[in-house]
Amino acid sequence: MSVPAQAVREVAVAQARALARAGRYAEAEELLEGEDGSVVLDLKARMYAQQGRLDEADRCWAGVAALSPGDPGAAEGRRRIARIRATAASPRRFVLARSAFRLGTASVVLLAFVMLADVWLDRDETGAPPRPSSPVVPSAAGSPDPIAALKLEGQGMRIVHRADEIEVTFERGLFRRDATLTSRGRATLKDLGEQLRPYAAQISVTVIGHTDRRAVHPGGGYASNAELGLLRATVVREVLRSSARIPTARFSVSTLAGLLPPHPGEAASGDPRNRTVSVRISAAGGR
Repeated sequence: MSVPAQAVREVAVAQARALARAGRYAEAEELLEGEDGSVVLDLKARMYAQQGRLDEADRCWAGVAALSPGDPGAAEGRRRIARIRATAASPRRFVLARSAFRLGTASVVLLAFVMLADVWLDRDETGAPPRPSSPVVPSAAGSPDPIAALKLEGQGMRIVHRADEIEVTFERGLFRRDATLTSRGRATLKDLGEQLRPYAAQISVTVIGHTDRRAVHPGGGYASNAELGLLRATVVREVLRSSARIPTARFSVSTLAGLLPPHPGEAASGDPRNRTVSVRISAAGGR
């Protein structure tokens, strides 16, 4: 049995998005070659828009709209492209700039794009900009302390506050037997990410993948529990990155495989609750 397609797609999207943010668009496109679905089309559209390839971006967002009617991100992307085209069709709006810099028609289009693009790749899947940051509580030393200010809560989450970090574990397993999130697991992670979003500029996140203690089944698509645990951590990083708007560079992923499971005990060897991750949140630069 091969690695589940959903897990492979999520890892590919995560890697492609990181490459695109670094401006390595050709590599990102190559990584997404052969992948489909609304998430992949949306990412391609954002990459094309960032490069000014508006026709291709518009076609991809049209594909998203066909697969997911009413998708707000696709609708917003197509509206922005329409505005860019309308602006480019009325160069008199840039008469002063064109006179001062002797812009040609192509430059007018580019200037319109820069003014309206709004950093496509830094918008979430809904097309909405990041939420405003909430004020943080000053620490005793007078410097901002996001860990003291961050008050997490949520059904299915166990939250432990320590002096320099917050640890989040989960009462139910987030994954099926492989690296595919359950619908409940995905919803729980998105809830956590939305709570972290106001502090996105101030925190770093470590994701530790777990498995139960049973050895992976031969031919099951994973060489070891360590490989499965790391893939689970990578999938969770992508979900949290998307919902919390935390830069990929401030995530780290690792795995303990079946060691030190969040739910120890005699049943830990096959406990489905250990098909999960642990999330540790610290102040940015504090790890």
